[in-house]
Amino acid sequence: MTLFYLPTCPHCHRVITWIEGQGLTDKFNYIDCSKEAGAAELQEVSGQQSVPCLVTGDETYLVGDEDILAYLQNLYA
Repeated sequence: MTLFYLPTCPHCHRVITWIEGQGLTDKFNYIDCSKEAGAAELQEVSGQQSVPCLVTGDETYLVGDEDILAYLQNLYA
């Protein structure tokens, strides 16, 4: 799975902290959207620029820390 994030976003850090706390860091590809290439890839994949954005293996995506955390907690519970 790919997590698009901004280094200054508290919602992104909430998701990242949860992932790290569960020991799942190696299951994710992190893309920094403060860099032009990351922002362009997010736009291409999801059609929008909101972060955090999680792209799952089946190419669907979730936006926002609450939706992402609910999905991950269900997946890894």
